[in-house]
Amino acid sequence: MPDIALQIRIDADAETVYRALSTPDGVAGWFTTGAEIGEGVGALHRLSFPGAPMTWDFRIDRAEPGKRLAQTVVAGPPQWLDTEIGYALEAHPEGGTVVRFDHTGFAEVDDMFREVTMGWAGMFMRLKEYVETGKPVPYFTA
Repeated sequence: MPDIALQIRIDADAETVYRALSTPDGVAGWFTTGAEIGEGVGALHRLSFPGAPMTWDFRIDRAEPGKRLAQTVVAGPPQWLDTEIGYALEAHPEGGTVVRFDHTGFAEVDDMFREVTMGWAGMFMRLKEYVETGKPVPYFTA
């Protein structure tokens, strides 16, 4: 199965980065303003996007503040169902935090997979800008 794997260094501590990944204001600051964000294992991140007829629902499978967030896609486009999303956070030796991101379990490399790969890359540039400046720059405005 093809997987997406990305890495970015953000000039902020891991707790700040984790809040951007796991809280309503955080997710709305870089990902989508259409975000209903639950907290803790078993809760959902329910995301909506402009023009999309459905929400994308990510169930939290693992939540370790400042260290790791793991999710499974439980609602959304068929190609996304049961794929897994993981964020691992580590201190960078020269300062800041390294975010290692994996989105795994896609059935094939098709046009949607390629678009999603580019989308995640763009979103992580927004994540970096948002965390480092504190200014919201959502990729999607729902």
